[in-house]
Amino acid sequence: MPITPLPGNVRFRAFQTVPETAFGTPVTPTTRRHPWRFAPTVDPHWTDPDVDTGSLGHALPPYRTAIDVTGTSTGPLAFDDIPTLMAALYKPITPSAAGAAITWLCLPAELTQDNFQPFTAEWGDEVAADQFRYYSGVLEQLALTFPEDLGPVVAAANWRFAAVDYPHAMSALTVDTAPIWVYGADTTLALDSTAGGIGGTVLAKTLHGASVTIAQALDVKRFMDGAATRFAAQGYGRGLRTTEATFKLAKSAAALTEAANWLNAAATKRFLSLKTISPTLIPTTAVPYTSELRFAGYWFVRTEDTAGASNSAISLVCRSVYDPTLTYNTWWNAICARAAL
Repeated sequence: MPITPLPGNVRFRAFQTVPETAFGTPVTPTTRRHPWRFAPTVDPHWTDPDVDTGSLGHALPPYRTAIDVTGTSTGPLAFDDIPTLMAALYKPITPSAAGAAITWLCLPAELTQDNFQPFTAEWGDEVAADQFRYYSGVLEQLALTFPEDLGPVVAAANWRFAAVDYPHAMSALTVDTAPIWVYGADTTLALDSTAGGIGGTVLAKTLHGASVTIAQALDVKRFMDGAATRFAAQGYGRGLRTTEATFKLAKSAAALTEAANWLNAAATKRFLSLKTISPTLIPTTAVPYTSELRFAGYWFVRTEDTAGASNSAISLVCRSVYDPTLTYNTWWNAICARAAL
């Protein structure tokens, strides 16, 4: 006789998002299921009362405190998923279009606070009674890894949400089955000495691999406003935001110049561009899928490294800094086929 499979299969897990128009008001995802894995953590912080009860063990039920709803989405990075990461990490963004080629330029403010762009997310497997809706979420950290094997960039995004609905019935969306990946093979690194020259001096036969981590310290706002909100967060404030990049470099003349800059008596500001231009054109256009990160920074650490089995290499760590000529700390531009968040 046939045997019914046990419920709960990791292959049926899915993660999908949609932007919100008001903090604390979840929205039903209607368009975007991401090709990512997601590892959720919902912690209502059940706490045992620290009291005397005349017993060796706990005798009272625990109580709740403010809830933490977090999780990390991971997977290869597709160009059409970049806008979600941009907006969740930085701020609301509005694209510009030239036909089917959509430009998403994200230029976060440095001397003032941008508004946040919160997202609603749904996650679960085929067990409908065990699905979640998380809402008013933003990114606390985004790590991009450009692998030595020249494969797709891997994106690891740390999400924080204000609250969770459980159980919740997920929307029936489908994932993009033909994503255009952001390949290391299509990526170049440019290092320049001036803001006006940023992106101009591309290193040849030097970059083996790279990682970029953008982190922001969030001030989670919690208020005693009665039963309507209870344990949920009611807003976010911004703390320190940093961009740190590590580049694994062959010992070319250009790399040795940067090593000398690292060991200078005075710190030498460098202007960096990490750009990926896909050989794939956006449908119905002559425009390639493109992503470019720009920032100014200083070299902080050098370590001896290897590339492959026996290639000697060095790794240099650059930490970003606000540059008044650039007027930004980090600038991110993507051109893709996605027309809306």
